[in-house]
Amino acid sequence: MLCEVCEKPLSIKEKFLIKTQISSREDYQNFLNRATVHDRVEVDVENGKIYFYDHDFPGAVHPECIEKL
Repeated sequence: MLCEVCEKPLSIKEKFLIKTQISSREDYQNFLNRATVHDRVEVDVENGKIYFYDHDFPGAVHPECIEKL
């Protein structure tokens, strides 16, 4: 979940879903198509991780961000 004000994660849930190998342009396009259901996707090539960011609940804000408003 992302904060509506600063757009940083409110909480982090880590799961190992599947091992993905992208070896062709078609594999990459399929990955991009699946990633479009998320608000934001980041790929960490060095650590081999993919981060999916979603706005689950509209209006979710860090307490620190509320104080800044």
